[in-house]
Amino acid sequence: VDNYANHTLLKAVRDESGAIKTGKDNLPMFATKGYYSNMSRALNACIHVMLEDEHDVMELTQYLDELERLEAKFRPVMKRFREGD
Repeated sequence: VDNYANHTLLKAVRDESGAIKTGKDNLPMFATKGYYSNMSRALNACIHVMLEDEHDVMELTQYLDELERLEAKFRPVMKRFREGD
């Protein structure tokens, strides 16, 4: 098992209006969503974060359909990273 978490999934912090918050240095603020040992795992987590952002509440069948749609969209990218791992 690889114990190194070399890939970090970040998410931009947004204010009430939906705009990305900036810090004192005028750079975007980010929240850490997780640490991953390889890019494939980070991309998989990204897909789930995208689903959470798009839908507050959803039925299981809708979640699975959306998950399949996003996985299909990211499949070529994930394949490239698996081949490079």
